[in-house]
Amino acid sequence: MDDLRLILLLIGAAIILVVYVWSRVQVRPRKRSATRTPSIDSHSPDDFDAADIEQELGRMGQLVMERDDEPAALDPERLLIVSVIAAQGGHFTGPALLNGFKHNKLRFGEHAIYSRLTARSGKERLVFSVANMVKPGTFPVSDMETFTTPGLTLFLQLPGPLDGVEAFDDFVKTAERLAVELGGELRDERHCVLTHQALMQVRESIVEDRIHRKAAS
Repeated sequence: MDDLRLILLLIGAAIILVVYVWSRVQVRPRKRSATRTPSIDSHSPDDFDAADIEQELGRMGQLVMERDDEPAALDPERLLIVSVIAAQGGHFTGPALLNGFKHNKLRFGEHAIYSRLTARSGKERLVFSVANMVKPGTFPVSDMETFTTPGLTLFLQLPGPLDGVEAFDDFVKTAERLAVELGGELRDERHCVLTHQALMQVRESIVEDRIHRKAAS
């Protein structure tokens, strides 16, 4: 009987010990979490959000700056300008210009300049234009006999009614033919000498634009 009592006492003590240990384990996480609370509450949620937003805005600003430094290789919009300038500071005469415009099938029209037109959907659409290099850029069609100018300016806006490469090829060939027929020189928008090689580099970039657009569509 004494042995049974001893066993029961030991079992009871063991149970009490287990309960005590279990209660201590449950209390400890609460105490640890309570000690961490001040460090979290020292920054309000608004403070964290503002910092995150400021950091993200800074990152986006950097991306914008980097993108602005990159050429817009995929942008199909272009304004191409080529000038045909009389050699050695000379001038083109009105009659010579009229012959050149006629040979290249350029038509006089809106804004008193000459243009290449194409028919699309029953309407005539502008491909490129040829203007007088001297402001306001017009030609006095009723008085071309006495008219002179130091040069012409051809300009092509892409995209247009024709495929970009087709329009560019016609644009360049017209400029080159006018230069030969009038005895002039091709110049770029800065009036620097423009070579056929430089024009072909522009053509290659237009071809690349077309390839990228087709791949993206």
